[in-house]
Amino acid sequence: MRKDNSEFITGFLSESGSFVRNKDYFAFAELDDIACWVIARGLDNDQEVESAELAAKSVLGYFLQKPSMSRYRIRRYLQEAHRVLQAESHRVRLKASLTVIVTDYARVRYGVAGNTRLYQFRNGRLQWQSKDQSLAQQMVDGEEIAEEALDQHEERHNLLSYLGTPNEFRPFVSKKLPLYDGDVFLLATPGLWEKVNPAEMQDGLQEATDPEAWIDTLEDVLLSKQEHVVQNYTAAAIFANKIFKTDPQKKWRIIKRVALILLVLALAGGGALLYKMKEAERIADAATGMFEHETAGDAFIAEGDYPKALKAYSDARNAANIVKNKVQAALLAKKIRITQLIVDGDTAVKDEQYAKALDKYDKALKEMKGRDDFNEPEILEKKEKTQSYVLVMQWKKEGDLLFEAQDYAGAEAYYQKARKLALETSFVTGEKELRTKLDEVASKKTGIDKEKKTLDGDKLEKQGDESYAAQDFEGAIQSYTMAQEIYQEIGVLEKVLAMERKVTKAEEKLNPPAAPPSAGTPAGQPPVQGTSAASQPPPVQVNQTAPVNQTAPVNQTAPVNQTAPVNQTAPVNQTVPVNPVAPPYQPVPASQAAPTNQAVPPAATAPATQPVQPPQANPPATANPTQEEAAKTP
Repeated sequence: MRKDNSEFITGFLSESGSFVRNKDYFAFAELDDIACWVIARGLDNDQEVESAELAAKSVLGYFLQKPSMSRYRIRRYLQEAHRVLQAESHRVRLKASLTVIVTDYARVRYGVAGNTRLYQFRNGRLQWQSKDQSLAQQMVDGEEIAEEALDQHEERHNLLSYLGTPNEFRPFVSKKLPLYDGDVFLLATPGLWEKVNPAEMQDGLQEATDPEAWIDTLEDVLLSKQEHVVQNYTAAAIFANKIFKTDPQKKWRIIKRVALILLVLALAGGGALLYKMKEAERIADAATGMFEHETAGDAFIAEGDYPKALKAYSDARNAANIVKNKVQAALLAKKIRITQLIVDGDTAVKDEQYAKALDKYDKALKEMKGRDDFNEPEILEKKEKTQSYVLVMQWKKEGDLLFEAQDYAGAEAYYQKARKLALETSFVTGEKELRTKLDEVASKKTGIDKEKKTLDGDKLEKQGDESYAAQDFEGAIQSYTMAQEIYQEIGVLEKVLAMERKVTKAEEKLNPPAAPPSAGTPAGQPPVQGTSAASQPPPVQVNQTAPVNQTAPVNQTAPVNQTAPVNQTAPVNQTVPVNPVAPPYQPVPASQAAPTNQAVPPAATAPATQPVQPPQANPPATANPTQEEAAKTP
C-alpha cells in the first residue's frame, strides 16, 4: 500500500479572528493509495448554512465515492460542489472559494476555484504557488500590475470564477506534478496570505520541524501585524517527508505498452481504431469503477449507511452494464433490491407509517436470508423496534377511546403502559404524544375531583344551615367546619370566608355574652340573678316536732344586711300545713337567715309563690325552749 510506504504529515489551524463566526473550513482524507486535502472560504452572509463547510464536504464526499487524481475527476468534484451550493441557495446565493489537492503519494494534482491558495516549498524555498481566479490575477498575467502588488490590490477579491457563481463555472485543474522527499505544501485562505507574504512563510519554514510548529509561527507573524480587524484565517501544512517510490522497470513497461498501442494505431490508421481504443479505455475505467463502487457499497453496509450503499451499488451496476458483465450486474441488482427495501423501511418509520415499514423489513429479511454481506441482526432489531412502535400506537388508540368515553382512569392506564414502552424503545415522537395525553387526563381528573368536593362542601353547608335553623348550634358548627376544610382544600376562598362567618355566628348563639350590670346594682356587688329554681336559696326546714301552734312557716326574710326590698323574700316552704289561726309575728334569728353572699333576685323576674305577710305590730310570743330549739334547726 502506498500510504504505508510513504510519510505525509498534516497540521492545520482555523480561527475566526475578530468575528464570531468562522467562514473558513478545512478537511482531508488519506486512503491507502490516494489522499485528498480541501480548503474553502465562504463568500456569502447566510446565517444558517456554512457554504465553505458544505462545499468542502461535497468535494470530499465525491472523492471518497470515486477516488481518482485524473483531471476529469477533480473537475467533476468541483462541479458537483458547485451544483450543491446552487441547490442549497434558498435565502441567499451561496458562494465559496475552494482549493483541492489530490496525490497518489508520488505525484500531485490540484484544482482552484476562487482565491484560496496553494504554495509548494522545496528545499526550504518557494517552488510555485497557485493562481487566483480574480481580476487582480488577470491584471498580473497581463503585466498591468506587478506580481508583488497582487496580495494588496483592490481587485484581489473581484473573482471571475468561484463555487456558486451564476455564470459559467470554469475551475482550474493543474497537470500532474512530481513529488520529492521533503516537499512541503501550504493551503491558505485570504485571511492569512493577505497578511503573511511568501518571504515570511519561507523564513518560518526554515526553523520549523513539523507542520504544527510552522503553522504556529505563521499565526504569530499574522497577529504581530496588530491589525484593528483580523479576518477569518485558515492554514494547512502538509510535509511530504517521504514519497512513494515506484518501480522504474514498471514505468518503462507501461511506456513501451503505450508506444506499441500508438504504433498499431498509426499503422492501422482510421477513426474506427481510434474509437475502439477510446471505447476500450472507457470499458477498462468502467470495470475498475465497478469493483470500486461495489467495495464502497459493502463498506457503507457495514457502517449501516444504507442510502450511501444504495448509491454505490447503483453506480457499480451501471459500470457492470457498460462492460456487459451480466453476472456481476445480476449480483449487484440483488444487493440493490435488498438495500432499497431497507431504505424504504427506514423512510416509512420516519413518516410514521409503521405497518409499511414492517412489510419492507420482512421482505428484506427474506431476501438476505443466508447471505453474509448484510447485517441480518440489525434488520431484525429494526423490525422489533417497529413492532414496539405499532404496539405503542395501538395502546394509545385504546386510551383515546376510553378518554372520549370519559373513562379517565382506564385511559390513564393505557397511556402509562404505552409511554413506558415508548421510553424503553426510544420512541421519541410517541413518548411526547403520550406525555401530552397524560397531562390531559390529569387535568380532567382534577376538574372532576374539584366538582365532587364542591358538591360535598355545599351539602355540608346546607346541613349546617338546617342545624342552625333548628337551634342545634353545635351540629351547625361541626357541619360548617367540615365544609370549610373542603373549600380550603379546593381553593374556594370566598366559601372558606363564608363558613368562617357562619361558624362565628353559631358560636355566639351557643355561648351568648354576659349581660352588662344594671344601674341599680351597688358597686362591688355581683348583679342580681333571676329567680330560677337553681338560683333560689335552700328553704328553711321547720322541725316537725314543733308544737301544733307553730303551724305557720318560718318567714324567710332577706339577709341581715337588709339590702333587698322587703318583698324579695325566699319562697315559703309549703311542707307544713297552715294553721287557720296565725300566730303572732316572730322574726327569724340572724342564724336562720339566708346566706349573706346569696343575691336576692328582683321581684320583677320571679314572683313569689305566696304573698308575704307584712310584719305584725304585735310583739312576738315568747317561745318555750323546745320551740326555740326547733326554730334553730335548719
